[in-house]
Amino acid sequence: MSNWGSRFGAWIEHLRRTRPVFQSKSDLVHSLTRSIHACDPPLKLHPGDGRGTERVDLRVSIPAVGVHLALRLRYPRATWTGTVAGERFALKNHSAQDLTCYDVVRDIRDLEQLTDRHLGWSGAVLLLTNDPLYWKRPDHHRPAIHDTFRLYEGAHLAGVRAWRPYAGQGTTAKREEDLALRSAYRYTWSWYSRSEGRRGDFRLLTVPIGRRTSP
Repeated sequence: MSNWGSRFGAWIEHLRRTRPVFQSKSDLVHSLTRSIHACDPPLKLHPGDGRGTERVDLRVSIPAVGVHLALRLRYPRATWTGTVAGERFALKNHSAQDLTCYDVVRDIRDLEQLTDRHLGWSGAVLLLTNDPLYWKRPDHHRPAIHDTFRLYEGAHLAGVRAWRPYAGQGTTAKREEDLALRSAYRYTWSWYSRSEGRRGDFRLLTVPIGRRTSP
């Protein structure tokens, strides 16, 4: 995502100022689209592009030079109620952190494959949450079925990611496959916004994905 780095930072800063909290993922996608348009009007925006492994929530393009940025977004929430700029929010708890962690790693794998197939494409996975179970490293040493999918600050991601052998079929349904990654990643979270009350701290994980650089 190197060609988009400075622009991306401006989009997120505009989004942070204009929309500190979101009602839903669709609200997040719509608001990010508006921020990109406000910062870079000439760019072409394509929400809800593609299907299957080529699905993206938002594609940003510079058609004249054939450059595209594919974005997948996640917005898991913890319970929080409050008012921001006169708007009332009542976010419900999504829990199921193990499933969301798997989905994020699958998003990374899918965007790796997409950027390898299409010249001029790069990608990024964004996860915004007020649930600290995502960004905090566990303070215990008990194994969990989704340890290889965890997203905490400073965690490294590389190679093949798989559930632990004792993971139940009820948990892994529609998520059974091991996920093989071609690149290595280190998770870095950034502050996004702070609102009143418990669980009013929102943080953002951004995972940039570029094209394969070697065979």
